[in-house]
Amino acid sequence: MAEGEQGWTLFLMLICICVTLGNVIPIGYAFGVVNAPSEVGPVIYPLTQPLNSALQFINAWVRESGKSRYSVSFSDTQLTLMLSVIVSLFLIGGLIGSLCATPINSRLGRRGCLLLTSLLMIVAALCQLFCKSLNSIELLMLGRLIGGFAAALVYAVQPMFLVELAPAELSGSVGVFTCIGITGGIVVGQIFSFDFVFGNEQQWPLALAGGGIFVIMGLVPLVFFPESPRHLIHKDQPEAAKKALMRLRGDEARVNAEIAEIEVAEKNEGSLTMKQVLSDKRYTLPVFLISSYHFVQQMSGINAIWFYSVGIFSSAGFSMEVATWLNFMEGTLNFVLAVLAPVLMAYFNRRLLMMLSCIGSALFLTLLAVGLKLMDYQQEFSYACIVFLSLYIKFFNLALGPMPYFIGAELCESSSRPAAMALGSLFNWIANIILSMCFPILNSAIGPLSFLPSSVFCVCGFLITCRYLPETRKREIKDVAPLIENGFRSKVK
Repeated sequence: MAEGEQGWTLFLMLICICVTLGNVIPIGYAFGVVNAPSEVGPVIYPLTQPLNSALQFINAWVRESGKSRYSVSFSDTQLTLMLSVIVSLFLIGGLIGSLCATPINSRLGRRGCLLLTSLLMIVAALCQLFCKSLNSIELLMLGRLIGGFAAALVYAVQPMFLVELAPAELSGSVGVFTCIGITGGIVVGQIFSFDFVFGNEQQWPLALAGGGIFVIMGLVPLVFFPESPRHLIHKDQPEAAKKALMRLRGDEARVNAEIAEIEVAEKNEGSLTMKQVLSDKRYTLPVFLISSYHFVQQMSGINAIWFYSVGIFSSAGFSMEVATWLNFMEGTLNFVLAVLAPVLMAYFNRRLLMMLSCIGSALFLTLLAVGLKLMDYQQEFSYACIVFLSLYIKFFNLALGPMPYFIGAELCESSSRPAAMALGSLFNWIANIILSMCFPILNSAIGPLSFLPSSVFCVCGFLITCRYLPETRKREIKDVAPLIENGFRSKVK
């Protein structure tokens, strides 16, 4: 470890784990619980997967609830639309939450905002838990909407909270906990939605609400964690900020130096609103980079990829049951690679990882699209598609998966950081919605070649990185900010 670097402490690791457990895993869980495939035929809804064990019973319940409560018999098309709305409301809530993240963050602080999201997630879980017993489709919809709103706040605040608590040299390592939590939550959600767990006719509300367990587990320790020192300085509480840093660092000399640095930054600009950030040319390039990476991450096809995964394994000769478990293993691989990301971020430069991630993802998405097309004529291509799928997941997790969540904390000073990261979260949800609407249409029109546009977005991510992203690893924000303050005329160093 270089001189002056502190590295990990037990307390910082505990904070990262508990915040990830209580605030991020429930988001991944909300995606995973409605996206685990089964043998039931396909239905078009966001992320376009076959109905899983939980969703097929929700489907039946919505039909029955319509008859018993409203005396309405839904047609198959209406039922599909209703289910699509139920799942889509999570994304709509996310879009709304992204727009509200900056004022809530500024008012409540990082920890206060995460405490609010925990409460909102508990409310969302309760709505989904009791919707069946109260025979209320509206309650289920409300639960999905509130859950999406809370998720957007987490996307905007959680990476910032961890980065501001950690020493500068660990900003990348703590930033990837967002990706770890989401991929881990997806895996847990898939497990809970299996028919032998909660994905059955009697217990599907437990499957939907299961993420609340993790929220409660993370909520209790979160109350005792320190608030972000940067937020405390902004609220003119220097003594509280020093006390928080002493709990984190334990070195008074280092704490005094950090406090002085934060106070200088705060006196220069204070806290900026989203409108101020968008209108100031100094932040044009940082906002562009943060928003572009969030947009490319979702448009790269990581969610849509699971539409074909079970079919690939089935075509290779595996039974549907085995194919489903292999699909689950691919999801687990996604999580394991995310867990390794802190090591990569500690030892390899951001630019190198992002360029490799984008170009590798583009390459194997293209090969997967071609392989899936050829699989119609030659079944043996299914084995190559399994390889392409696994390699795509590996390259995605090099940087496209984790970096969008924390790169804003390495590009923006504390004054513009909340607004810039909220904008990144907004573009993440916009891309998610666009993909959920466009992928089914493309898939119906051109089949597996629908992955080719995702490859193009990955190439765009590569070009953006080459031209505009400065190296941020082992650099102070005060040294990075001047490199990108001239907008698109800035020169990468």
